[in-house]
Amino acid sequence: MYVFTAVFAQIVLSEKFHDLPKFKSSTKFFDQSDATIPSSQVNYTHNFGLKSRYSWKDVLEQLDENNKLFFIIRHAAGVHQCNTPSIDWTCYWQTIDGYDGQVWADALLTQEGVTQSKALSESIKFTDQFPYPDHHYSSPLRRTLQTWNYVWGDLVSQGPTIKEFARETYGIQTESKRHPKAYIQAHWPYVNFEAGFTDIDELWSNTTRETGQHRKYRAASLLSDIFELSKEDKVIGLVSHSGLIGSILKVVGHREYPVDNAKLIPVLIHKKKHKTKKYKSNHPDKTFEDICPNKPSQITQGPELTCSAAPFDSEASASF
Repeated sequence: MYVFTAVFAQIVLSEKFHDLPKFKSSTKFFDQSDATIPSSQVNYTHNFGLKSRYSWKDVLEQLDENNKLFFIIRHAAGVHQCNTPSIDWTCYWQTIDGYDGQVWADALLTQEGVTQSKALSESIKFTDQFPYPDHHYSSPLRRTLQTWNYVWGDLVSQGPTIKEFARETYGIQTESKRHPKAYIQAHWPYVNFEAGFTDIDELWSNTTRETGQHRKYRAASLLSDIFELSKEDKVIGLVSHSGLIGSILKVVGHREYPVDNAKLIPVLIHKKKHKTKKYKSNHPDKTFEDICPNKPSQITQGPELTCSAAPFDSEASASF
């Protein structure tokens, strides 16, 4: 059984290789997965890219224990994206929690992000015969939990399961560190937590940042876990982040595809029987010097912020 959770984080980081199931994505049903269709020409507004010659029923007929339809959503616009890119932002401001009343640590959604999420919810609601997920999963970061609520909160009756490995690339940049479990429970009381989910964030560090190599392993581990835990489920909902979504697409052999804020990408994923792939994690971390070899000698002014966080309160639990 391939189940890896955050409780084994210290073991994960100490091992060099991991054998996990081999995955493949179908190119048959969705424009997003078809390399012959430029990404700019994907008909996203009609059935989320489902090709016109197929119906949702056609897709559902392909699904079983080893074939699942994933609806993967990237979180909506967050306050950590409200910056004017600069070396000061990369090498200093991203490493602290916030400035002048604005907080981007474990970033919240902006008002634009809230609007984006509600628009996606409406698109789902009014898509004919859209197959709602049998089980929902989410990153533990606030922007994904907010996005989940605004997208799915009025459409379903059960909250998501929080998966530690569904989070964004973590370390050094404070937008990637999460709040304690107790905080998440207080603000999103309807969520479930995977077994072994720790109260404090044991993955984030202010001195090292996860490498792409390790993130790819983490994506494969997440998929392995979901396939094992959701054997009877055919449709899976996942709210995550651009980096992790990109790694998932690589793991399943999907073409590179840009997923914008509050966009949903459907991916039909096949877990191959009795076939595994070896994932390296011999270089799980990089240092601050790797990220910013030319740190400025002094910071002379505050960051140039172009937006701010939307008001945040306990509205997240209102619909449950």
